[in-house]
Amino acid sequence: MSIAQTHPVQVIWLPVASFLAGVINTIAGGGSFLSLPALIGSMRAIGVGAVSAQATNMVALWPGQVTSLVAYRSRLRNYGWSLFALAAASGIGGWVGGRLLLMTGNALFRALLPWLLLFAATVFVLSFPLGRWLQTLSGGKRYNTLLLLGMVFVSVYVGYFGAGGGFLVMALFGLCGVHDIHEMNALKVVTAAVSIGIPAITFIMAKRVQWNFCIEMAILAALGGYLGAHFSSKVNQRLMRWLVAFIGFATAGYFFLDNYLLSH
Repeated sequence: MSIAQTHPVQVIWLPVASFLAGVINTIAGGGSFLSLPALIGSMRAIGVGAVSAQATNMVALWPGQVTSLVAYRSRLRNYGWSLFALAAASGIGGWVGGRLLLMTGNALFRALLPWLLLFAATVFVLSFPLGRWLQTLSGGKRYNTLLLLGMVFVSVYVGYFGAGGGFLVMALFGLCGVHDIHEMNALKVVTAAVSIGIPAITFIMAKRVQWNFCIEMAILAALGGYLGAHFSSKVNQRLMRWLVAFIGFATAGYFFLDNYLLSH
């Protein structure tokens, strides 16, 4: 089946949502709140299930994580081989999450989807005050073992669903004594590139990626990410965070209603 069989509105909205997702991911995070629902709607119109939509969405947005990794390369050189353990923990968790997604039926994933979106939106809202509170818990110490163990569990969620995962990673950093915002952002792009990249490879090998959607999304999300980075300093960060939170809660509400209507 081809993308031409989808509704004209969906054909238009998917590229717009992909572009905006790239912008939002760069400025505030949470781009999947837009791209995933648009992709699910387009794929459902041609008979493709929600699990494949989630797999395609993760593969499409992964190049944006790689470009972020390249942007931080000079800062990351200072860590050398010490990054290997953190990347390995992220990769193990991401692989488990990706395998769990492939084992989940479309009906179950559709039932879980609004709850996952609600969780991600709630984490997004709480991440900023929570991050400040967590900084007071470490007592100035670094808990590297706890960080590695926690990263495995957080990366399972990232590999399974992704949305809101970056906020969970930042909270974990704060809990384990990593407080410098530049260090947190640099380490976060490492964990994201690996915890999304490993399941992305798994999805590709399992042939669950719809490439006619994925390539278009990847190009537009990368373009949106580039422009978002260029104009991020001109954007009201507080307003953007609340806008993303509203989109997340609204999307969760839409899928709660959609699931109810499908079951009645």
